Amino acid sequence: LSRRLERVYAFRQLPRDGDPENGLPPFDDIVEQLLEQGMKLAPYLGDVSCALQRARQDGKNILFEGAQGTFLDVDHGTYPFVTSSNTVAANAATGTGVGPHYLEQIAGIFKAYTTRVGSGPFPTELDDEIGARLQEQGGEFGATTGRARRCGWLDLPLLRTAVRLNGFTHLCLTKLDVLTGIDPIRICTAYRLGDQLLTELPDDPDALEQLEPVYEELPGWTEDLREVRRRDDLPEAAAQYIARIEADLDVPIALVSVGPGRSENAGVWDPFAPGS
Repeated sequence: LSRRLERVYAFRQLPRDGDPENGLPPFDDIVEQLLEQGMKLAPYLGDVSCALQRARQDGKNILFEGAQGTFLDVDHGTYPFVTSSNTVAANAATGTGVGPHYLEQIAGIFKAYTTRVGSGPFPTELDDEIGARLQEQGGEFGATTGRARRCGWLDLPLLRTAVRLNGFTHLCLTKLDVLTGIDPIRICTAYRLGDQLLTELPDDPDALEQLEPVYEELPGWTEDLREVRRRDDLPEAAAQYIARIEADLDVPIALVSVGPGRSENAGVWDPFAPGS
């Protein structure tokens, strides 16, 4: 540690006895502080790939959670409005050293409508009362920054692309209750780009801002969903909405969220149960 820190000091021409005016402690004090912090971190350092291999061999369940949405992926997202890393499911393997064969179940989590934070293409965005209602009822404000999320109708071409990129084995639909009271409900089923009809997101960044959504209307519902715990007990219109999505994406929906509480779910089946 001392040798490495010495190289930093030499490169930046920092005084070893410190620089009180700029808040720089003496060299030896910094080394002592870093060593103390390093001792606290040492028990948590190791080869993640090996640790996960041992856990798998011991029959333990391993759950990976993605931090950001599919279309912020640096390679497959809506460039240049992306993050600096891969966010698709495959990154669970490359980021941890687990062989992709061991990713047995891949859950895709999506809202009953579409949201986006910050700039970037958003074909189904709603700049009207319904968009404002989704934002308010859904609590669509960033947890850290408080920045309002843009809201719009559900976008099936976007979801089809996400299903292809991630290889989802099942889906989890959230915030279905936010759509309560909206009638009719619209779903984007395709895009028009000039004289073309597209069923997935185009890979041309310049085309993204030119997409015109093609909508299908479904009936809404007024019933309160928050007490529903079984999919079979959902109002007919809500069940029809789910079935329309499921049939289009050809991926089963394992869980439907009907409220913000941890228990407010209309469970369908447990994809992580033995034998699933």
